[in-house]
Amino acid sequence: MLLWGHSAFALEKVALQLKWSNSYQFAGYYAAKELGYYQDVGLDVQIKPLQVGMNVAQEVSSGRANFGTGSSGLLQARQDGLPVVALAAIFQHSPYVLIAKKYKEDQSIQDLSGKPILLRRLADELIVYLKREKIDLKEVIASSPEMNTLEQLRSGKVSAISGYVSNEPYELSLVGFPYVIYSPRTAGIDVYGDNLFTSEAEIRKHPERVALFRQASIRGWEYVVGNPEEAAEIVRKYAPEFSDKKAAFEVPRINALVRSDLVPVGYMNEERWKNTVQIYQEAGALRADFDLTGFIYDTNLKDDLKWAYRGLLICMVIMLVALAFLYYNMQINKRLKLSLDQLNHLSQHDPLTGLPNRILFSDRLQRAILKARRDRQMLALLFIDVDHFKAINDSYGHQEGDELLQSFAKRMVACIRDSDSFARIGGDEFVVLLEDLPNASGALEVAKKIQASVSAPVSANGSFITTTASIGIALYPEDAHTDEELMKCADLAMYEAKQAGRNKIYFYSMAITQKMKKL
Repeated sequence: MLLWGHSAFALEKVALQLKWSNSYQFAGYYAAKELGYYQDVGLDVQIKPLQVGMNVAQEVSSGRANFGTGSSGLLQARQDGLPVVALAAIFQHSPYVLIAKKYKEDQSIQDLSGKPILLRRLADELIVYLKREKIDLKEVIASSPEMNTLEQLRSGKVSAISGYVSNEPYELSLVGFPYVIYSPRTAGIDVYGDNLFTSEAEIRKHPERVALFRQASIRGWEYVVGNPEEAAEIVRKYAPEFSDKKAAFEVPRINALVRSDLVPVGYMNEERWKNTVQIYQEAGALRADFDLTGFIYDTNLKDDLKWAYRGLLICMVIMLVALAFLYYNMQINKRLKLSLDQLNHLSQHDPLTGLPNRILFSDRLQRAILKARRDRQMLALLFIDVDHFKAINDSYGHQEGDELLQSFAKRMVACIRDSDSFARIGGDEFVVLLEDLPNASGALEVAKKIQASVSAPVSANGSFITTTASIGIALYPEDAHTDEELMKCADLAMYEAKQAGRNKIYFYSMAITQKMKKL
């Protein structure tokens, strides 16, 4: 229990297995070692870079390493029977992005349709990203560990590759290769990046050691974020090739993923992990019955409070200092609550329009169906697609396209009741949930209002943009009995409306499904 005098005893040896070769990506751990943070808590830490063919989760689960770093793909290791436990989310956002050759100013991810895309393993969030953007996964190629993905892109053998926002773009910039980055966060896919983890056995046998290692590691990352230039010098001891030019590119991009301005370093949220599970299930990487129990270490404020109380007992702090600490802690709690509210809102809303995203809308739809079933009521789902939106983007640019979507969102909100739900689920796709309907004509009336609002001209760069909307309508319980079935029916009806010449409103019918099966 005593914290003083660690230097009087032999340091306890532990090993940290990195998931890649030495780089700034692991700067916090290097800082904790070089600045003596690990030694302060009685630990002699060996930091081990990844070796060819090594599985980090297996290294930690077997006891060959006590701790490791890993992506949100740790969930798959847990499903496969490896008893890994996430200790801290160092990166609040995943660094994984799609990188494509830039050949025009207004290109979008839709330009990758039908073209070969090279993905490394553990990039499942990118699979979901492509699915949500309706890119055919038949063109996705799995990269082998020894494959040079950058060379594949530069030679034109593939049209896009997966990579780290801090790494591959830098390498491409060195050779003057024009590129564009597509982030899954634009489609509401936001998972944790690098995570510190251990095994259930390590926690069971050495709970104090786990807490000490986690605390010292977070302290190292706090130093890195606050002292980027000094941290870069520390990294060069482990990665001599880390040049000033590379640091200028990589440091701000890595530090931005930590988001220490929003939450404490290492913070994890159970709801965010649940959303990550849903994303991996959507990619087919996790079973539907996957259970998070035991995966998330009991962290957040608890460890900080334990350390505070322990420090008070050890140092015999006078009452005035104790009161000052409590006041400071109250302020931290207020800031943390505000930050958590902001994070929860970001995870459930579209950043462009402020509307609910697919995750939040899906939850509302499920609840609405349960209520409608109980009360024997009708509800309607409207699937809305803005016609010719890609052409507008190509003609006026993405900024004007984004402003147009924001304008459409405001107009469509004015067409529905406060009790109805409205969400953006894709680039130019919106959905509306209408509850407590006496009959189907109410849904048709709302759909006509929405069409009229979208067709009104919008001013852009001194000219006016005019477009239309295709709308598909599905009814509960007439057309479907589950949220997924209802979404599918409404989507099919919308597709039929577009096939009929766009600017149409179609109700779903079995004839549409039968027609699609014949295609």
